[in-house]
Amino acid sequence: MTVTHNGKQYTVTALASGYQWQLVEVDAPRSKLTLNRQQMILAGFAHLVEKAA
Repeated sequence: MTVTHNGKQYTVTALASGYQWQLVEVDAPRSKLTLNRQQMILAGFAHLVEKAA
């Protein structure tokens, strides 16, 4: 799934742990973020967290 955050597009992938997600910047694939459930909710991605649960 692709989302936009702070003007950048990211591909979001749920990791095997089930409570962490990896965001990879579309324009720069080496730029990655790994966020846990709380960080995803604070960043405004609660809809993705709830969808995966």
